[in-house]
Amino acid sequence: MTIIKLHKITKELESECTKLSVSSQQIAMVASNADSLIHATNEPTSVPYGILSDGMMVGFILFDNEVYKDGYYWILRFMIDERFQGKGYGKLSIKEVIKMLSERVDCKQIRVSHIPHNIVANKLYKDLGFVETGELEGNGDIILTYFM
Repeated sequence: MTIIKLHKITKELESECTKLSVSSQQIAMVASNADSLIHATNEPTSVPYGILSDGMMVGFILFDNEVYKDGYYWILRFMIDERFQGKGYGKLSIKEVIKMLSERVDCKQIRVSHIPHNIVANKLYKDLGFVETGELEGNGDIILTYFM
């Protein structure tokens, strides 16, 4: 059975994190991890995590550490390195975030968005219980929510 752990990205892990990448067909669908780490530095309410399996970093996720006024948290960035895709790490990672955030009494929903043509992400989120809200972000990204 595959086990993953989320580990906060420290200065020591930044280099390993920025070496992770999606396939060339997916590059336009997700921000680079270097950009995501900059985002995390500029947005202190979000926390970057490496997704580890057997001590090896297989992906990256950035999500809120503070609730929005309407009782929801955002998963802001998420990726699994192309070498590890299709092995269940994505599903396990999102389940771990749901578990972590469900322990917070103020968490009523978890939100995530993706570009419209990322059907793989849409299926992943829906398979885990997220539903489309009918809302779009300003850039046209589809917003999904998970109700606690």
